[in-house]
Amino acid sequence: MITSLVLKRKLESLREIEDIVSSMKAFANLNVQTAKNSLPNLRIYQNSIEDSFGDIITLFPHLTKEDQSKTERTIYVTFLSQEGLCGFFNEDILNFFEEIPQENAITVIVGRKGIEAAQSREIVCERYISGASNVDAIEINAAELSSYLIEIFEKEHFGKLTLIYAQLEGGSYQIVKKKVLPPDFSKFYKESIQKEPLLYLKAEEILHALIKEYLHISIYRAFIESVASENQARLNAMVQAGNAIEERETYLTHSLNAERQKEITDELLDIVNAYRSIIKSDD
Repeated sequence: MITSLVLKRKLESLREIEDIVSSMKAFANLNVQTAKNSLPNLRIYQNSIEDSFGDIITLFPHLTKEDQSKTERTIYVTFLSQEGLCGFFNEDILNFFEEIPQENAITVIVGRKGIEAAQSREIVCERYISGASNVDAIEINAAELSSYLIEIFEKEHFGKLTLIYAQLEGGSYQIVKKKVLPPDFSKFYKESIQKEPLLYLKAEEILHALIKEYLHISIYRAFIESVASENQARLNAMVQAGNAIEERETYLTHSLNAERQKEITDELLDIVNAYRSIIKSDD
């Protein structure tokens, strides 16, 4: 039989969990907002790189000719969650990824918890890299990933680099597949350049530097989008958990009140019965 003391302890434990969930909701929401606030400046910088692409390939159209040393080999970089408690976030992205043909390709997985999910599915992976659960942690991880990709892309003559990540959309996210290398130069061409710039470097060197920066900013943006989406998924999961806790708390409160009333009634009956026994014994 459940006593009011047992119910009271359950209610206290539930309220402690509720406090933890509330803290996680606040932290996740902060990370979402911080990531969203970072995107406008990131887009401005990315646009400036693309504008520079337009200048250099319009002046030197021969630069866009395909490098014959490159192959059709592809690197897929898949961004998953760094932390847990984010619902079906990793499962959704991995389901999307597994629909992509994997012939002649290698995979790089980003995100500590996501790595565990990928390993459980026995997904073949060339390298695992730690992710970021907040914006402050992105810079170091983005630099590490960029350096690794530039090195392997150039040394092993890969032809394509594609990023797969979740992108924030409303109160949820959508999964995107973005080809980063080679850049789609057709989007950057300009009809003309009003004034030719004075170049201190060879055009090939400028283009190579721009491609490296384009790669880095694309990776950085994927990190930002992934952090925002992961934390939005976590926020949604915590909201659902909070609602379930409130329902359970209401149920336990009602049960506790009913049990206390029953215990009080039983005590009163015991007192009444004891009093009656005393009266009878006096008679």
